[in-house]
Amino acid sequence: MSADVDEERDPKSSGSTIGADKPADRSAQDLRPGVRWMPSLALLLLAAAAVRLGLVVLEWPASNSDEATMGLMAMHIAEGRHFPGFMYGQSYMGTAEAYLAAAVFRVSGPSLAGLRLAMLLLYLLFLVSMFVLARRLYGTSVALVSVGLLALGSRELYGHQLVAHGAVPETLLAGTLLLILGHRLSETPGGAAGQRWRLAAWGATATLGLWSTVLVAPFVATSAVLIWMALRRRTASPPGWPWALGAGLITGAMPWLLHDLSHPWRDSGVVSVVDMYLNGGTGLNGQESPGLAAQVTNTVTTSLSYVTGGSALAHPQSPPAWFFGYSGSWIPPTDDPVSTLWGIALVALWAVSLATCVRRLRHATPVEHAARIRGRLAMLTAAGLTVLAFATSPTPGVAPAGNIRYIIGVLIATPAVVAPLWDLRSRAGGMLRSAALLLVAVTLVLGTAQAYRGAAHGPSEAVRRQLIDTLRREGITHVYSGYLECNRLTFLSREEITCAVLFGDPGSGLSPGLDRYPPYRTAVWADPGAAYVFRSKDTRNSVLARSTCHWRKRWRSAGYQIWQPAERCPIPAGHAR
Repeated sequence: MSADVDEERDPKSSGSTIGADKPADRSAQDLRPGVRWMPSLALLLLAAAAVRLGLVVLEWPASNSDEATMGLMAMHIAEGRHFPGFMYGQSYMGTAEAYLAAAVFRVSGPSLAGLRLAMLLLYLLFLVSMFVLARRLYGTSVALVSVGLLALGSRELYGHQLVAHGAVPETLLAGTLLLILGHRLSETPGGAAGQRWRLAAWGATATLGLWSTVLVAPFVATSAVLIWMALRRRTASPPGWPWALGAGLITGAMPWLLHDLSHPWRDSGVVSVVDMYLNGGTGLNGQESPGLAAQVTNTVTTSLSYVTGGSALAHPQSPPAWFFGYSGSWIPPTDDPVSTLWGIALVALWAVSLATCVRRLRHATPVEHAARIRGRLAMLTAAGLTVLAFATSPTPGVAPAGNIRYIIGVLIATPAVVAPLWDLRSRAGGMLRSAALLLVAVTLVLGTAQAYRGAAHGPSEAVRRQLIDTLRREGITHVYSGYLECNRLTFLSREEITCAVLFGDPGSGLSPGLDRYPPYRTAVWADPGAAYVFRSKDTRNSVLARSTCHWRKRWRSAGYQIWQPAERCPIPAGHAR
């Protein structure tokens, strides 16, 4: 048993134990910055930063147009051209990543690395916040182990943590901060001014988090319960608390309010979020879920494994199971025994931790100790609600691994899932704890090695830059292409090349697609010499080959087929007007 996880005895009982907690009146030595754990935490943060910074430099994983859209917004913000409240082309997913990247761009200029540095910073802030939360709720040992596990990852985890396509780091950081503030407010109150500031901070974090991504909602709800329980005690309610809370809520909600008040109801953030949930989010490609039973099963047998790094062990030789940066992503089997056992083990540890908290809460007499148990319950409940919302949506029925970003919030419950291992007090239990942690650590090290192997041999942006150089030499500044390419080319070329999206197939022909920034589409349509650029095996090339267009030049470069018209081509711009 770690020195940070001692038994606590109920002062009203004659010897019953309430295990795995420090005494409520922890010593001053334990509460002030400790020289023993600070070097360990610093090394873990350094390792986490170094691993991710290496991948950022190597431009892994490959980018896509969603990330490029975030980069273009950051460019526009840095230049003072636009200050968007939501991602271009939609009324959900706030633009916190774009504003952070804009600050980087102001110093270093627009680049893919600069865009991802903002993501790295957010993740490091999450790790620091996670240590603070885990140490307060479970002790230093559990906190260090949790940060150590979260410092590593798998290809899927690194991809979602580094690619700036919204929601992931904001969910982790905001969710953790909300639990910290909720726990602090539920403890024995300090000064009234401090409590009011914490209430205001919680309110601002809650609404800013919801503006950025609705995935924060479970953590808003559970931490709100902690605050309600604290304010219900008259002695814990500081004077003027409604004003402090209201000010924080309104301040954080300003980006959302400014957007919704200036847009029709159908384009509001609320309507967009509800529609996204009912239709299963992205990546379903028009497919329908086979039903609730399959959704729940796939969540346990596949999604939980992939969101916690188990994919490195379950499918070490497979391509990454995501939809950004790749066409035709590999879809993992939902009956893999390793992935299934991994998911079942996580559910079992979560259930044991939840049952332990419920049992101990009935015997928790000091206010600080009861607040700590309630903080643990809030963490576990938020993770459970996150998984429940995901499992009851169509997403896991079709893409249980490709859309694990929707349950990325379960990583915040890492200390709660690790903690039951510290309750194994026998020698055999200690060996089991060591073996389990070693297995997870080795798996994450393996996942890190797989990510770097992919960075050495996988797709990068070098091909796109070669294509951009070719277009520049030919004097081409406007192109038509697919959705996954358009904003990507525009961002990498720093808007020297603008692009309009075309959808289509050999049967239905070509038609205008989703252009997230309409001025690009307007510029391309106005240019009669705009070229058509598609991957060499793209079926849209066959549509162009059968068309009546007169081509000035046709050639291939960097795996793409380029069609440069001699005059305005009748498809598709003529049909789109």
